[in-house]
Amino acid sequence: MWRWPVVGAKKAVSDKARGKAFAIHAKLIALAARNGGDPAMNPALYDALEKARKANVPADNIERAIKKGTGADKDSAEIDEIIYEGYSPGGIAIVTKTLTDNKNRTAKNMRHTFSQYGGSLGETGSVSSFAFKYQGYIEVPVGSHSIDEWEEWIIESWASDYEFLEDGTKVRIATERTDLMGVVKFLKGKGIDVESYGFEYYATNLVNLDDPEKILKLYALLADFEDDDDVEEVWHNAEIDPVLWQQAEEAMSKRRFRT
Repeated sequence: MWRWPVVGAKKAVSDKARGKAFAIHAKLIALAARNGGDPAMNPALYDALEKARKANVPADNIERAIKKGTGADKDSAEIDEIIYEGYSPGGIAIVTKTLTDNKNRTAKNMRHTFSQYGGSLGETGSVSSFAFKYQGYIEVPVGSHSIDEWEEWIIESWASDYEFLEDGTKVRIATERTDLMGVVKFLKGKGIDVESYGFEYYATNLVNLDDPEKILKLYALLADFEDDDDVEEVWHNAEIDPVLWQQAEEAMSKRRFRT
């Protein structure tokens, strides 16, 4: 498995989750718009707008985000991208990407979330420098294309690797950072619907975790990150039996229901 889920892949998308997704897209647009509000002249903004529209972000939200990024909205705070790294119990390495307009608030929340579940917040590079590879990723539908076609395209596009995801309907492609947009363009040129793409911390140094208590703490920690409005993405290097992960999910669901 290439990407380790944050939490609850089967969880229904709630209004709160949708609201957070819209807010994250707005922050990404504002961040990109620092270099100009014209997407024709700003590839990063074009990319952010394309992803936001695909996620059905309302046009008013998009317009406000562009104004915020370009400085046209004088009352808004600047958005910063900050990476936090640390460990959860069991020596599981975690990398968290945040988008924030208040660094002090976000740093305080990160420190609290890690410590609340027996983890620890580390220095920049303390985790990502050895347990992960920072690379590009692309997810596309398999469609009617054969394995031979995909293998040929991977070679032609200069992608690094690919694999079919568990349900067999999608292909996940890995690229070097500098090759990502070239591979995206190549696939679009083949008429492929590129569903999602970006950069990720791919776990290269996996740690097997089989202690139910530590798995539950990891699950709870990731669930809190998922609820944090400043957190865009989280990666970890735990290798966990799906049955144990499902048990942790059920235990957390019962706890939240009781509260």
